[in-house]
Amino acid sequence: MKRLKLGIPKGSLQHATLNLFEKSGWKISVNGRSYFPDINDEELECTICRAQEMSRYVENGTLDAGLTGKDWIEENMSDVLVVE
Repeated sequence: MKRLKLGIPKGSLQHATLNLFEKSGWKISVNGRSYFPDINDEELECTICRAQEMSRYVENGTLDAGLTGKDWIEENMSDVLVVE
């Protein structure tokens, strides 16, 4: 089964993102210093990375989707689909 690779922003956006997903029914558990948190959905795989780098990872296919700011997408000149 192919899993959707989702980028979770590290740092100041991490807590808000985890709360957003929890309100939507997904429980993401960050384990210490690991960059690969657990999630209660077998079809999702999470990776924690810097918001500044997220659009690059999506653009090059390392991640299927990720949460970041439009400012970082523009600064990186990433060719990605923005979902609002």
